[in-house]
Amino acid sequence: MGSQAKTSWRRRFRSYRRSLSARSCRARSSLIVHRALGAPPVAPAQVVHVYWPITAQREVDTRPLIALLRARDVEVVLPVVTSFEAETPTLEHRRYDGPGSLTANRWDIREPKHTERVPPGAIDVVFVPALGVGQDGHRIGHGSGYYDAFLQSVACPRVALTYEACLVPSLPNASHDVPVTTIVTEQQVLAP
Repeated sequence: MGSQAKTSWRRRFRSYRRSLSARSCRARSSLIVHRALGAPPVAPAQVVHVYWPITAQREVDTRPLIALLRARDVEVVLPVVTSFEAETPTLEHRRYDGPGSLTANRWDIREPKHTERVPPGAIDVVFVPALGVGQDGHRIGHGSGYYDAFLQSVACPRVALTYEACLVPSLPNASHDVPVTTIVTEQQVLAP
C-alpha cells in the first residue's frame, strides 16, 4: 500500500512540474535558492553536497546555488552513481571543479568523474532532491533509493528543496527513509 501511495504522489508532483513553464521554474528556483542560502544550517557550512538538477524534468535548478556557494569559497560536492543496480543503489561524492569537470552518466545526469573524492563524514550539509516533501520531513524522490542509502551514512543537516505546491502535510514513508531536517520552498524555510 505504501508503494502504491508513493507512486500516486510521484504522479501528482511530476504533473505539477510539467505544468510549470521554463520561466516559472527559473523564477521559483531563484527564490528557493536565495532562501536556502540564508537557511541556518547552510550559512556556516564549508563543505556542501548539492545535486545537479535534471532541468528537463523541471527540478529545482541548483546551478545558481552551486555558483553562489562557490563564490563564498564553500567546497561543493556532487554525487556520482557508482552502481546502477536496483538492489545496490550507491553514490560516491566528488568535488565540483566547474562545468568542465562534468560528464553525463547513463541517465544523462551530469557528474564530476575525475575530481577528488570527498568522504561523507566531511560533508557539513546535504541538499537532497525531492519531488515533494511532507511537513514532517519525509520526502518522495524518484524511487531509486540512492539518497535513502546515502543519508544513512551522514549525521549532518539534510535540506530538501521543493516547490511550495509540492509541500504537503505528510507523505508515506518506510523504516529506511531518512527525513530531512530543513525544507525550503519559494515561500518559506521549515524545520520539521
